[in-house]
This record gives sequence, structure tokens and C-alpha cells, in this order.
Amino acid sequence: MWSEIDGMKAHSRPIKRRVPGAMSKTEEKFCEMLDEMERNGLIVQYMYEPITFKLAEGLRYTPDFMAIYADPTRGCAFFEIKASAFHASGQSNQMNSISKLKVAANKFKAFYFYKCYPLPQKEGGEWVIEPVKI
Repeated sequence: MWSEIDGMKAHSRPIKRRVPGAMSKTEEKFCEMLDEMERNGLIVQYMYEPITFKLAEGLRYTPDFMAIYADPTRGCAFFEIKASAFHASGQSNQMNSISKLKVAANKFKAFYFYKCYPLPQKEGGEWVIEPVKI
């Protein structure tokens, strides 16, 4: 519902803000995929927001998920979850987290970093998991 305030239109619905420590619906769906990977023995364990990386003085980055692979050559991976390809591209207001993801991947080369987003249902709804290029 729109209301008129001093000649400007304003939306009466409150702005939805992210609650730290609480998963979004997209993150919950990604969690289902990680559960399946854990059941199939591909990963040993995964955690939601377990680590915050210090990128520079006053600049921190917390990836959405960390997973430890069962295959020791794959090690530990961090996943940044986005709602769509548009958000993952960095062309939206999500640019800050995508930039931090790239800095973290460049600084912490011992780990694997991925940006992930679901395809639309009409395209199968599968997850796209892209390694971050450094």
C-alpha cells in the first residue's frame, strides 16, 4: 500500500533486513543440498557462518557456509549464497559481499571459495556453484 508523504510516494511495508545468525530462505535451500552431500559422504561437516575473515583493518567478511570435504585433497570450502544470478553478478546491492568474497579468495589461498545461486524453477532450479576466480 502506497501513501503520499510531502509529495513523495512511500511504501508502507517495512524494509526487510537481514538478521545476523538467521538463515534466509535461499540459504535454507542450500542447506538442504549440504545435508544431502553429508549423507552421501561427500562432506564430513558443514557450518553456517562459523568464521569471520579479517581482510584489512576494519574490513571483515563472513561467508554463509563452510564445508569440510571428505576427500582430503579438496580441504575446506566457503560458500557465499545469493538469491539469483543477478545478485551473484555483483550488479545489485550485493556488490559489497561479492567484492569481499574475491578479496578473501585472493588473501586466503589455502581455502576454496564459491559463489552460489539457484537457477529459476523454469530452468530446473538446480544450484550454480561457481569457484571464485583470483
